[in-house]
Amino acid sequence: MRITSDSGILLANPVDYVYHNFSSTKGYSGYGFRSWNGHMQYKHKGGIWADFPTMPSIPGNVEWWIRPTAALYIRPISNDYIRVWDNGQTYGLSYDGGGNLIGGYFRITNTTLGAAAVQGFSDVSGNQTYGYLGYNDNITVGSTTVGGAAVHGRVDDPNRTAVYGRTAGLSDVAAMLGYSNVWIASYNWTDNASATYNPPAIYGHLSNNTGSTVAGDHIGVRGLSQRSASGNPGYTIGVGGVSLANSEDGHGVDGYYSGTGTWRRGGVFYADNTLTSIEVSVAAHDVNRKVVGGGTVSEVIPTENYGRITLTCPESPEYWYIDYGSVQMINGKAHVDLDPILISICFIDSMNPIKVICQPNMEYCNGVAVINKTEKGFDIVEMNGGVHSGEIDFQIVAKPRTNYGEGRFPQAKSRFVKSQNEPEAAKAQNQPDYSKTFRWPNDWEVYGYDVEENTPVGDLIIAGPNAGKIKLGDGKYGTSVPASKSDLRIENK
Repeated sequence: MRITSDSGILLANPVDYVYHNFSSTKGYSGYGFRSWNGHMQYKHKGGIWADFPTMPSIPGNVEWWIRPTAALYIRPISNDYIRVWDNGQTYGLSYDGGGNLIGGYFRITNTTLGAAAVQGFSDVSGNQTYGYLGYNDNITVGSTTVGGAAVHGRVDDPNRTAVYGRTAGLSDVAAMLGYSNVWIASYNWTDNASATYNPPAIYGHLSNNTGSTVAGDHIGVRGLSQRSASGNPGYTIGVGGVSLANSEDGHGVDGYYSGTGTWRRGGVFYADNTLTSIEVSVAAHDVNRKVVGGGTVSEVIPTENYGRITLTCPESPEYWYIDYGSVQMINGKAHVDLDPILISICFIDSMNPIKVICQPNMEYCNGVAVINKTEKGFDIVEMNGGVHSGEIDFQIVAKPRTNYGEGRFPQAKSRFVKSQNEPEAAKAQNQPDYSKTFRWPNDWEVYGYDVEENTPVGDLIIAGPNAGKIKLGDGKYGTSVPASKSDLRIENK
């Protein structure tokens, strides 16, 4: 049969079911094309009858998806980079290539709370994790409520985190970046619902395992406040600590050092200007001092009639304890017994005699002398055999046991120069060996309590066999504060 152009085959008075078979088998059992109840259907050899696809009602061309040879995915003909992967493969849907500026774009205009442009849900029983892009719903943090988030992660099950960032290998950028020119770049709020453990609101941990030659400051948490504008309207503060504890004891800032370095400080504070630089160290363990630094030690008093005034402490080349008192001299003689507490905390002997300064509070007196000084007391007598009576004020200066052996004008350390690199001009004649100076036993040794038992879970243990470790619970320790509460041996409250 030959069909010419613009012609065809006419089946007169067709029934509802008309077959065009391509084999000797005709009708339903064969294969080919058929009209079936108003539908055009096809069937290949060994297949079943199926409808031809219905063309979309929207304007445009039909787009085909294909499976490349030996591929485990299908893709559209007009875009080589979109993939819909077979069941069991790593990905379900992916974009892999450079043919487009953005690999995936999702937009939503639904104003219903809870709507999101993209939602990811890892539905593992007991470990469900939700992630949203373009999230539209109220989020409350502390006293602040915002109406949505560009990225929102939510986890209610254990052993999951809501947001994680990582850089490694050849990367040279921070794992997490926050920027704002309208408010705070990073805001952290912790609601503590536990009755047994106090988590910090923010935790910084530097693990330095790069060797023993890395110089400089190894910092766990650093704060920098930079102001370049002119004028002096307020205060620029690098790190500010505030403790609002109601009736509980507290610290605005707490510093602790654990190690065997030669420079051991609980805190160092440094201020610099064009005139001079002042440095203060707090809790200087290596030289057994609570405060060390340049400048004076002063007190400020706001007086009503004389303004806000400053008083400054006297200072000495060596360490002394000072005590004051008064005694009645009778017939030119008086005896003073030293306070037994003062005796117990001082070295008083022939090598370290006490020093006594007296002031007679009487109109007639030949002057006084201090004699018979012992480790328990001293006598005051009127000079030239005088026999006057009256009050004598005295000042006692005694050598403390604390830091005994340090000597006069001991070497001071610099915040910026290591001891081995000290310029010759900075070296003092007295270079004390602090391993040989007197130190009092620790508080817990004197009074017999266990430091570890009195250390809260999550805090650093400062003494005992586990000193320098984080207490994770009774009998459980770590080298850092854990990211997961389940790592703490506490009640799950």
